[in-house]
Amino acid sequence: MRIFAKFVILSFLISAISLVLGVSVIEVSGVDISYFAYIAVVILSVALFAAGSILEPIEKLKEAFEKAVKGELETVEIHTGDEFEELASAFNWMVGELKRERDALKESEGRFRSVVEEIDGWVFELDREYRIVYTSPKVKEYLGYSEGEILGRRVDEVIDNFPIDKLVENKKFEIEVVTERKKIRPFEITVTASGDIYRCFARNIGHRKRIERELAFFRGILEHSVDAIVILDIDSRIVAWNRGAEMMFGYTAEEAIGKPITFLLPEDQWEQCRENFRRAVLEGHVKDIESVRYTKRGDTVIVDQTLTSIYDSSGELVGFVAIMRDITKRKKTEIELKNMCEELERRTREILEVQKELYHLASIVENSNDAIYSVDLDGKITSWNKTAEKMFGWSKEEAIGMDSSKLLPDEIKNETEFILRRLREGSRDLRFETRRLTKSGDVADVEITVSPLLDESGELRGFSVISRDISLKMEAEREAERRMLKYDVERGRVYFTDNFDIAVDVLNDLIKCGYDGKVISRRYPEVIGVCGENHLMMASRRKGKTVEPDPEKIYREIANMSGWKNVVLLDLDYLLVKKSFEEIYELLQKLKDLFFVLSKGVLIVASDSGMLSERELTLLKMECGIIRSKDVDLPDEMYELLRFIYSRNRVGERPSIKDIMSNFNITRNTAKKRIGYLADRGLIKMIKDGRMKVLELTEEGREVMRTV
Repeated sequence: MRIFAKFVILSFLISAISLVLGVSVIEVSGVDISYFAYIAVVILSVALFAAGSILEPIEKLKEAFEKAVKGELETVEIHTGDEFEELASAFNWMVGELKRERDALKESEGRFRSVVEEIDGWVFELDREYRIVYTSPKVKEYLGYSEGEILGRRVDEVIDNFPIDKLVENKKFEIEVVTERKKIRPFEITVTASGDIYRCFARNIGHRKRIERELAFFRGILEHSVDAIVILDIDSRIVAWNRGAEMMFGYTAEEAIGKPITFLLPEDQWEQCRENFRRAVLEGHVKDIESVRYTKRGDTVIVDQTLTSIYDSSGELVGFVAIMRDITKRKKTEIELKNMCEELERRTREILEVQKELYHLASIVENSNDAIYSVDLDGKITSWNKTAEKMFGWSKEEAIGMDSSKLLPDEIKNETEFILRRLREGSRDLRFETRRLTKSGDVADVEITVSPLLDESGELRGFSVISRDISLKMEAEREAERRMLKYDVERGRVYFTDNFDIAVDVLNDLIKCGYDGKVISRRYPEVIGVCGENHLMMASRRKGKTVEPDPEKIYREIANMSGWKNVVLLDLDYLLVKKSFEEIYELLQKLKDLFFVLSKGVLIVASDSGMLSERELTLLKMECGIIRSKDVDLPDEMYELLRFIYSRNRVGERPSIKDIMSNFNITRNTAKKRIGYLADRGLIKMIKDGRMKVLELTEEGREVMRTV
């Protein structure tokens, strides 16, 4: 209930009580009652007036105070001339002060917000639940979020892996933050606890980190440079001394820092040193200063120094940097070079004398009856004499720089590579019979001698070739061999057979025709039927005329055979026991290159033990030729088919047409045509075995295979 109402009610009660008492007196005394009614009205009016006069100012003050509490600051107008007016005046003064304080606070808050918005960093506040209760607008730039998107959220929801425990420690820490755009930025966060609020200031330190990395990089360059880098103050005293200076002069940084640079110089160079500093001040730098320095051990070092002035941001000279490179070895080299030049002049005179002799030798080479040319390591022809022009058809201008492979027929295109490999292995003066292509496309038989060409250090730089035309001689020899030999074999080829007796027969036949024979086998020579001089026993222990069952040693034994009319019988059976087929197959490939390129003779490879699988036999047949008697005149595919049927018949089997198709990977029609060809020659016959037709050699076919 309002005070005014309470005061009126109280006055009314007092007047009522007074009226009752007055009526009682009237009844006793007999006074007229209208008089007392008038008195009551007067008292009531006075009470109302007094209540209005006293309580109205109080009500105004009360309402003003209630508004002030709500933040509505308004003054009160009271003109009673008493204490209420003084109280209202004091209230109005207080309202004025509050308004001024509020305006100042708003102005201060505006300035603070302006500072916060302009500051290079993100300011945010957290409550005790680690929720963001305030954030500066920089959050958009730092994290990519707006203020409304993060207010009220926990900080570890906005920033993954935010270290909450660091807030309690109230310290500065660093963290990598993934922004809304998935960019990683390093922040430094400073935390200040104030009551229930954590005030945090986050600063992007990416630029600082980059500068730190660059400084570390340059510090690493400075520290690990092999040159001595010394920083001096304006009094030329040492203030920095890198690791290169320690290694060059022997002084540690602790020993050198604080000393003048002149402690490294001879006294007679001090004046020149001061002059260099004056030039560095005037010109900014002085380079190519060759000077002498003393090391801690007393040794003399010759350095090439660059001296540069250092200025601060205001342009004031603050010091110098001296970079010194040890050129002691270079100076010694210059002296040695000078001596070498003198020696070179002396040798030049000697060379001029030798050159005269070389002209004489060159004339001999140029006019030789043999074709002489040289080839470098890239296979390019580097010299070409007149006889080479006549023999091969290319002029000297055309031949120089030409690839030497143009001289080689297609079947021996790898001869140059083979020759270089043999020369690198240590062979000298290779001599063999081979073939050469002329410019017109004709093939000429030649006998060549290959010698290595070495440089001053003894390294191979190419080879020379002396070539002699032996076409007439070779044609005569081939014709004689065609008439004399029982078997169809050719020099420079490798042949395989699984019949050892045939292999020995071919060997003896070639020996009769003038070939040098050699048998490499585990079998005794008397068992084989060859002369002991032509036999090498394959044995694990080296003794007398033996060779170890090692592919590399067998290759060297055959490669070292002289001449090119050689026949070698290599028995694989014992070698298959000691070595894998892959090693033996690689040996045969190398021997094939050796015999084919150098036309070294004929190589016969034999194995009749049955140790080879079908796959291995197939590989050997692909790599080697097949020995045939001259009486047999069959195409290769027909001979292979006849051989297949013979091999199956020997073990009691008779192959069908389906077996032929599967083994040779041919169609049924092709198989029938080949079978028909052999049947027409009377070499095979077809027999019906139940519902299946099988094949079997005739007596004539068996005789052909026995002969072969």
